[in-house]
Amino acid sequence: MRNTISLLLFICISCVSCHTSNNQDISLSLSYEDYTVTLKTMIDKTHCNIRWEEYGFTYPYILSQELVFCHKGRRINEHTIPIPKRKWIINGNNHYFQQIPIFDIELLRGSNDVLIHLYGANYCCGISCPEYNGLYMLDGTVVSECISTMDQPLNGTMTNADVDYAHPLKRESIINIFKPI
Repeated sequence: MRNTISLLLFICISCVSCHTSNNQDISLSLSYEDYTVTLKTMIDKTHCNIRWEEYGFTYPYILSQELVFCHKGRRINEHTIPIPKRKWIINGNNHYFQQIPIFDIELLRGSNDVLIHLYGANYCCGISCPEYNGLYMLDGTVVSECISTMDQPLNGTMTNADVDYAHPLKRESIINIFKPI
């Protein structure tokens, strides 16, 4: 019963908050030893009830996403996710939204280090749908960033060697917040 009440309360709050301001910053954080990494997502809530008709999926429009890296509570680095923006015309107005939303942040074990992994996709249908994969050291160093439909990595060299993707140490997903009401 308690879970049902909490779920209903969350849904009601998200309905109300959807219309209270134009933008909202949503943060997900993962910690490992003395490090904390936060994925900050800025969404445009004025259009959160409009479907992405091009692909038929519903989720808020993402304005930008960035990673904030902290060590012992002190900010040591930040990194804006380098995903191109796309112009959308909504009600006759131009809006610029990130082409690929990042939904998942994970801590993965590498052969020598613990890494941050970001994953995102625009969830269209077909083999040419772009996906984003990024690997980062806990201090904010970019190991690799890649969009699957591009020939070259955005930064670093895409590597899968000695990274255990199948067994994340910790994982958070922002998609749980974006479920349609």
